[in-house]
Amino acid sequence: MKIPFTIECVLFSLTGALIFSSCCTPALQFSIEESTDHIEIIDTHIHLYDTNRSQGVDWPPVTDKVLYRPVLTEHFDEVADREGIASTVIVEASSRVEDNQWMLDLVKDKPGRYLGLVGNLPIGTDEFTRLIERFSKDSRFVGLRMRDRPGGDAFFTDAVWRDLAILEEKGLTLDVLIHNFTIDEVTEVAKRLPDLKIMINHLGGLNITHDPSDENWKSAIERAASYANVYCKVSGIFQRAGIKPTPKEKSFYSPVFKVVLDAFGEDRIVYGSNWPVTDRGGSYSEQLRIIRGYFSSSVMRFEDSERGDHIAKKLFRENAIRFYGL
Repeated sequence: MKIPFTIECVLFSLTGALIFSSCCTPALQFSIEESTDHIEIIDTHIHLYDTNRSQGVDWPPVTDKVLYRPVLTEHFDEVADREGIASTVIVEASSRVEDNQWMLDLVKDKPGRYLGLVGNLPIGTDEFTRLIERFSKDSRFVGLRMRDRPGGDAFFTDAVWRDLAILEEKGLTLDVLIHNFTIDEVTEVAKRLPDLKIMINHLGGLNITHDPSDENWKSAIERAASYANVYCKVSGIFQRAGIKPTPKEKSFYSPVFKVVLDAFGEDRIVYGSNWPVTDRGGSYSEQLRIIRGYFSSSVMRFEDSERGDHIAKKLFRENAIRFYGL
């Protein structure tokens, strides 16, 4: 496409708004949607549950007026169809063992959209070996998440290290919610089990404000990223916002995005929404627009739009396939 040589040209900005340039030979700027809407996005972090089940749910609590409702495949299908999400990985938020099977059964008729389950099993217990043998027979059971921390400071027992080694041996993955665990603990696991693929959830758990990023957090992220088996999930951005109302400007999150991209590089960042928890801070489309806006073209110089498209493909699809073995 050629732009006429004029004294003042009307261009489209990355946000789709009209901008004016007095430059005689302006460079063409592609919209974010134009450069990335062809990517078949994999959302690697959603939760499904049914509050109407006879036994109820152990998360979210009934007091949560935003999340306490049935959240099932038909609800995510509606979001995915609207937002152009091709497929997803479910992260089990329930601590009940049999809810892993309930989830696998729930999505068995939609293998094209629901690719895998990051399960929740009691690591460091006598029944773990039997349970992991059972669930790992299903190829959709891609790994586990460490979310709860029974035992507190004494969590990392010999039994826990034994069970994490079993994950490594089986080629399963480990997601870590940085809430009950620290980034430095992730680093220790990565050091002791170098073949275990580890995913730090939700941008490393930083409480994002208008202040500069915490240097201790930044250093911890860089130490973890020095191990090739550690990845970082660009997810839950609204939940990481430490101010209300939740900001919707890309500039608010950009400093944290930059730390993560600089540390992990383009090959070890993975997209996830944390839906429906996103609803606490805004809409799915708002958080996707912010993430897409940074990691697609605007993080690159405008003259290097192909480079931005290359990183977007890795973030939104290719790295997820490689990490989870989809």
